[in-house]
Amino acid sequence: MDDLRLALEPLYFYLKAIHVVSVSIWSFSTAVAWVFYLKPAFLASRRNPEDSVARGRRDDFMERFDAGASLEHVAFVVMVLTALALIWLRDVNLTHWSFIPFKFWIGVAIILPMEVVDIYLSHLGGNKRQIRASGDHDRYEAMMEWHWRFFRITEPLVVILIPTMFFIAIVKPF
Repeated sequence: MDDLRLALEPLYFYLKAIHVVSVSIWSFSTAVAWVFYLKPAFLASRRNPEDSVARGRRDDFMERFDAGASLEHVAFVVMVLTALALIWLRDVNLTHWSFIPFKFWIGVAIILPMEVVDIYLSHLGGNKRQIRASGDHDRYEAMMEWHWRFFRITEPLVVILIPTMFFIAIVKPF
């Protein structure tokens, strides 16, 4: 294993560059769509549930958001794989307190479970376009409600965690 690590060591900075780009894509790819389109559409439809135009806008934006989140989720997978490769190449001790284990454990404890739910809601059983096509209106509305609840829970986490993670990665305070 040490021979493999030694052979791959020259790739470290290439992997790090790929990691930083994937982190950036994961961090910011859905932010504008959420803040300026999807969130206002959800709020408008919730203020007036009988407004079919507001509900239609919410549905259209949510289905487009689900599709657009593919970029975020591919970047997430690349981010995780490159993070694991970088940790392995540097033989980082994840039980020793420093900025790398701190970011790693935030990722494992908070970000990974959050993204698993997000991927389910956007692409798997909760994909609104597929549910609408199936004709199951009750499930469609239930998944809209689940996704809305998910956004309300994760928005403050994301607003705090992403800048914090960038700060820790750049400043390396410990």
